[in-house]
Parts: sequence; C-alpha cells; structure tokens
Amino acid sequence: MVNIAAEMAFLETKKYLSSTIGFLAIVLCLFPAMDDATAVWLNHGADISNTRSAKGEVLINRLTVKNLRLKWTFFAGKDISATPAIANGVVYFPSWNGFLYAVNAFNGALIWKQNLSQLTGLNGTGIVVNVTVSRSTPTIADDLLLVGIYGPAVVIAVTRASGRLVWSTQLDPRPRVQITQSGTFYNGAFYVGVSSLEVGLPANQCCTFRGSIAKLNVRTGTTIWRTYTLPDNEGQLGGYSGAAIWGSSPAIDVTRRLVYVGTGNLYTAPREVTQCQEAQNNQTTKPSRPDQCIGPDIHFDSILAINIDTGRIKWSRKLSGYDVFNFACLVPNNPDCPPGPNLR
Repeated sequence: MVNIAAEMAFLETKKYLSSTIGFLAIVLCLFPAMDDATAVWLNHGADISNTRSAKGEVLINRLTVKNLRLKWTFFAGKDISATPAIANGVVYFPSWNGFLYAVNAFNGALIWKQNLSQLTGLNGTGIVVNVTVSRSTPTIADDLLLVGIYGPAVVIAVTRASGRLVWSTQLDPRPRVQITQSGTFYNGAFYVGVSSLEVGLPANQCCTFRGSIAKLNVRTGTTIWRTYTLPDNEGQLGGYSGAAIWGSSPAIDVTRRLVYVGTGNLYTAPREVTQCQEAQNNQTTKPSRPDQCIGPDIHFDSILAINIDTGRIKWSRKLSGYDVFNFACLVPNNPDCPPGPNLR
C-alpha cells in the first residue's frame, strides 16, 4: 500500500467535491433482503475477515441490476465519503461537516446526529479541514459504535441508540497523526491502525511518525497492546518514519489467532540506507528478494500477521522494493527528496 499517493488522491477528489451537497442514497436491494432488519455491514470490510462482500446476496446479479431503483435519499449538507455501517435497520456514517449520523435504513429518516467537535471537545487540526471529522466507516460493536477521528488520532465509542459518548482514547498526541482506517471488532476488542500527514511537512521537519496498530478494550477504551511497523526513532529526525496503517480494515483469523494489516510507504530513511540505495544506482529489488539496504524489521509496503493476544508480529511479507516518499518529491529534481524509485 502506498499511503501518501492514495491520501493525496483522496484529498484531491475531496477538494473538487467540496462545493456539492453531500447525500446518502440507498437503492433497493443494496444489501440482501434490505427490508430485513438482520442485514448487517459491520465496518468498511463488512465483517471480521474484511471480505467486503454481502454474503448470501442472491437478488442482485448481471440480469437484475438494471432493475435497481432509488428508495430514499438523505441530505447531510456536506460530502459523505465513507461506506456506511448497517445493523438492525439503522445506517451509520460520518460526514465532512463534522457530524456523525444514524439513519433509518428503510425510509432514510434521521434517528440521531452528533457534532463530533461538541461531543468530544476536540478541535479540528486545520490541516485538511477546520472541524473535527471522521473519514472512515464506523465499526459496530454490540451496542456501541466505534469511530476514528481524522486528527488528532483519537478513537471514540458512542452508544448506537443515541450517539452518547462512552469513552475517548487518544493513540498519539501529535496534531498530524490521525485515524483513517475503519477498525475491526472481535471478542471484546477493537483493532485499528494509525496514520499521519507528517509527510506533508517541510523537508527539514519530516518526519518522526511510525505507523502502528492498537488493540483497545471495547468497554473501557484502554489500550491492551500497540505494535509499531518501524523501530523506535526516539522522536528524532533522520531515522525511519512512515509505514502507516491507514486503509481498509484489519482482517481477523480466528483459527490462527492473527490479525492481518497492510502498511504504506516510508517517509524517510536513515542516511546510511539512502547512501546504500544511491550506491545501487537507485535500483529497486523484487519483493521475493531481500533488499541489501533495508533491515528485516522495516515493515513498509507490507502485509503483517500479528498475534491478537500479544501484539507480536508473527510474519511480514514485503510487497514492493525500496519505497521512500515525502512531499519534497513533488518538486522535480528536489535534492530533499529521498533517493530511490518511489513506487506510486
């Protein structure tokens, strides 16, 4: 996964949509038996396996899709970019106006809405928007709804019945760190990745952020464990940074007791690594071959399998070669851009 390239594309799309009126439209048969209150879509990935599939769907196929008709429309007044979560006949989603909504799945009637800034007491970072927002699919966890905040990096739990705040947990205090992933609920715990926009800082300030995944107690918000994708840089510039866990949803393997996540690109690498890369004429290596410049515990552009009980990484598979990128690379021939084949 390439974090910043996708994030830039997302924000660029968001910019062109910002003048439109956001709305949520539901078509007939969007989910199997839409008139059945048992239809569920628990998070971005739909279920704990992140299948993003409506299991048991038999009504929509290549022959019947032409018969879909609009059932209702809900206007939020601002863009809605996250996939809604659905359970017990209620649709849950955030909007870029800073509100979180619960809407009747059968007729589009508003059940409740909450202003995230007023609810949490958090101020918008002003980096992308000036209000407190969520840009990810809420996660349904029994009677709670778990929501990641798009800066600062806070996860909140609200009641599904009214949107009342139950707890709030900050995973990183820095203003450019954020939650962009839709987490996964399993067996009393919430698994969610941490991302950042530090990559947009000037070259002399970039970067110290390290991607991570946290396991939280659903009832209290207490952090059970947190696993980082990179070694500790002690908050100092010049080390490894980046490898965010930013998209989709963690996948849970119940049998093996593992959680799987994907990571993004590096933002920076130590000088000895960039010198090694330059010595190789900035040639990347195939994912099947170890990179002579990168150590084994540098988990960028990788799939990680993590023990759900301990948080220890069981295995990691890198899916690209050397990949370091920050905003300095947007300027052609900029000497502040890390050397190497930026994979995007």
